[in-house]
Amino acid sequence: MASTPLPTETTVYQQQKQFTVTGIIKDKTGEPIPGANVVVKGTTNGVVSDMDGNFSINISESPSTIQFSFMGFKTVEKAVRAEEKGLIIVLEEDAETLDEVVVVGFGTQKKASVVGSIQTVKPETLKVPSSSLSNSFAGRIAGVVAVQRSGEPGADGANFWIRGVSTFAGPTSPLIFIDGVEASTGDLNALSSEVIENFSVLKDATATALYGARGANGVMLVTTRSGRENERAKINIRVQNSFTSPTEVIKLADGVDYMNVYNFAQSTRTPEATPRFSQEKIDATIQGLDPYVYPNVDWQDYLFKGLSTTQSANLNVSGGMKKVTYFLSASLNNDNGMLKSDPLNKFDNNINQFRISFNGNIGAQLTNTTKVSLRINSQILSYSGTATKTTDIYSAIFYAPPVLFAPSIPGLKGEDHILFGNMDGGPNPVSGANIYRNPYAEMVSGYSNKDESTVTTSFEIDQDLKFITPGLRFKGLVSYKNWSTTTVTRSFTPYYYAVDGTGTTGEEPYTYRSLTKGTTALNTGTSNGGDRYLNIQASFDYARNFNDLHDVGAMFVYLQRDYNSNAPGDYYAALATRNQGIAGRVTYAYDNRYMIEANFGYNGSENFQDGHRFGFFPSVAVGYNISNEKFFEPFTNAFSNLKIRGSIGLVGNSFTDPRFPYLTFVNLSGKGYTFGNNWQTSASGAVITKYGAEGAQWEKGVKTNVGFDMNLFNSLNITADYFQEKRSDIFMQRRIIPAESGVIGSLNPYANLGKVKNKGVDFSIDFNKAINKDLIVSAKANFTYATNKLLDRDEPTYPENEQYRSEIGKPLNCYTGLVAIGLFKDEEDIANSPEQTFSPYTVGDIKYKDLNGDNKIDGNDRQIIGKPTVPEIVYGFGGSVQYKGWDFSVFFQGVANTSMLMSGIHPFNSDQSSLFKFIADDHWTPENPDAAYPRLITNINSHNNFESSTYWLRNGAFLRLKSAEVGYTYKFLRVFVSGENLLTFSPFKHWDPELGGQSSEHMGNGLRYPNLRVGTVGLQMNF
Repeated sequence: MASTPLPTETTVYQQQKQFTVTGIIKDKTGEPIPGANVVVKGTTNGVVSDMDGNFSINISESPSTIQFSFMGFKTVEKAVRAEEKGLIIVLEEDAETLDEVVVVGFGTQKKASVVGSIQTVKPETLKVPSSSLSNSFAGRIAGVVAVQRSGEPGADGANFWIRGVSTFAGPTSPLIFIDGVEASTGDLNALSSEVIENFSVLKDATATALYGARGANGVMLVTTRSGRENERAKINIRVQNSFTSPTEVIKLADGVDYMNVYNFAQSTRTPEATPRFSQEKIDATIQGLDPYVYPNVDWQDYLFKGLSTTQSANLNVSGGMKKVTYFLSASLNNDNGMLKSDPLNKFDNNINQFRISFNGNIGAQLTNTTKVSLRINSQILSYSGTATKTTDIYSAIFYAPPVLFAPSIPGLKGEDHILFGNMDGGPNPVSGANIYRNPYAEMVSGYSNKDESTVTTSFEIDQDLKFITPGLRFKGLVSYKNWSTTTVTRSFTPYYYAVDGTGTTGEEPYTYRSLTKGTTALNTGTSNGGDRYLNIQASFDYARNFNDLHDVGAMFVYLQRDYNSNAPGDYYAALATRNQGIAGRVTYAYDNRYMIEANFGYNGSENFQDGHRFGFFPSVAVGYNISNEKFFEPFTNAFSNLKIRGSIGLVGNSFTDPRFPYLTFVNLSGKGYTFGNNWQTSASGAVITKYGAEGAQWEKGVKTNVGFDMNLFNSLNITADYFQEKRSDIFMQRRIIPAESGVIGSLNPYANLGKVKNKGVDFSIDFNKAINKDLIVSAKANFTYATNKLLDRDEPTYPENEQYRSEIGKPLNCYTGLVAIGLFKDEEDIANSPEQTFSPYTVGDIKYKDLNGDNKIDGNDRQIIGKPTVPEIVYGFGGSVQYKGWDFSVFFQGVANTSMLMSGIHPFNSDQSSLFKFIADDHWTPENPDAAYPRLITNINSHNNFESSTYWLRNGAFLRLKSAEVGYTYKFLRVFVSGENLLTFSPFKHWDPELGGQSSEHMGNGLRYPNLRVGTVGLQMNF
């Protein structure tokens, strides 16, 4: 009997012969579906349809079952045989999938059942050529107020608030969670839009009450991308290069105008005074005879480049096997500043920030009911720049007139150092000489290196408990974040020289005179910082439908947070900040028409005294889906969705400054005293430095919200909300203490006294329409209006004729100043006006209004002036068009109801400040009595005209062409060109209005690192 031969390699190959199946995937309207998944069932063999919906896949068995799937559509399975060609696969929309899932606090909900005010944002909306994600918020997210105050690399993130500001104490920014882990604004800014799966903004009490004593300012939830089971690897690559330049450069007067206007300023106050600048010097400067004897320095041009570049790239891959999913991403950002360097230095003082970000999300299905996930989010940042802060460099420009000295002068005797220009007689005593600030010397005399690393790791387990009851799940999350930073600063002391000589013909010799001795060796300073978080979270979630009518849901979560500083500065900073609590949610919906949701947070903080650490924060919301009513069926062709909703709840804010407010602080050696019959004995005694606030507790806010969601003709989505919040128990230092108590100033005790009311509206509109298979049109608009007013701040009682001094009923974040009513026109005008007590004044000086009628202008005539510095209105609108392979988009963004105060602009003060061009062009003269700038004055820092007043108040509103982009896609490749901050329209003309005016960080004269206009060329590839 012959034996059966073993199969040869050839035989095996024949058994595994590959057959090719081709076809096209369409929707029910006949439009091709690009990017659809095509997978042989039970295997990892899969492909993705191309831009025209075509696919080609090899199978090894005939027949085979192939699964066709795409997000938002029902999965189709089809048995195919060998070599089938021209298959036409039609995918139908999945109503349940299209019912978008919204990320909410500690979970998700279907959008149709959401009754809270939650704004979801598509990740592609957040794509901007900036290294800071927050720069994409303004005008793109309804309910978010955002402004960018600087374009400096590393400091260009936007300031943002959810529905404005509701408190005057402590932080006002929202709570941020990335993948369920609390994150900082810096962590959020470091995210690339490519790694984001979901972005939700929780705005009302129903959405934020779960966060209890920390959710009062709103919450942002970000979920990063994950892979999918049985999905072949998808690779996405983006590389781009951007060219940056200032949106606007503030104009300073040149040297000739400076000297002429200075001399005029002298003569207008003191006609007999000898002009500071001789005509000879002015003429020599006009002729440009010698840049060292007769300098005419454009400091901004000398210090800063007009153009710089940045680079950005992202590589990510996602996919999955039968029981494992993965998403991996690496992002690179290389941002360069605009600072010039000195060729004689061996270091580069220009700003450069290089950041690499890694995201890794791995999921594994351990059993049919158990899934675990590991997420890693890390950033490595390397920063280098000048040793001097850019704010100080710009400040130095203001105090360096263009005609006193050159930035640097040539070496004559082989000096081993840079010879920086200066002159004696200045306002700054340095090494025995009185000199001026030299911005160039401050900029190039040192450099700073900063290295940072942030690593956030989280482990999550998701256990289906359907064996107990269907719909029940358990989730556990443990996360740890560590941020560390090290800064090394090296700098030398500049050598300053004056130039002696006439140089009237440009040929006469001149000599250098040493003003101060410097150093060539670099002095080194270091600093370290950082912090770490440990978060623990465990939750049970229940969701079930009964009889296709009753949707019941519940959630219960325990959470714990532990925060520590890596470099505590004192005993109290070394103590951990801890929060602990539980939260819960119950939801019910009947027939997807009537919905109710109740939430609570029971949270505690170590910040408060025992017995006052925990608080209860409940909320309730209802919703009515009118479009699901039978009587509404005749209207469903137009109104495909219409839902109204409302909510009310209590939220809190546990922050206090100082920390541990209930403690009384005592300095045992606070005061010395002397005693004895001959006063021969001295000792020290205890002094109270802060009185404890017994019973101090968290801020509370009662939030109410009503709104609606509407979809028209399956193309136009409209969401609108009206909101109101009454914040109370704001922790503050008392302002009214009887003098008899002996407690004054910084010793005034603290208490929960403040109250603020905030209200407004926000809405968003989205339109998307496929005109035909080649043309898709979309448009969007967002609007936010948030206004607040102070209700209580422990304010004194003002006399009847001085009620205007009260801050009650006025908005927060406003300026205080006098009311200007023009310039004095003549001596008769002065004689017939109330006395102004700030300084001597004359014709051409600012005239103020006497508000209390005491015939005297003094500090009692100040009041709240203008609109808030935080805009009350933020809006944006734009659209896009896709035609075949081409796409074009444009977006406008603007703000309104905001004021800015010009300050620190006055020329010729005792520190010899510079002259702005607009002042040189339009200052008071007898022939120009209605000038933009009042009568000039020299060598004085305090004057009637320098008082904060409505004279210097300006409208900070603007409309900006925020972005425009055009791209072309061919198969897997897309190239694009885009622009950012292209045009600005504003009534304010002197500098970029988004930089704002006077603040605690800036003088209010526009001299700061500017916002940037950006042009980008990029390439995207999808495999």
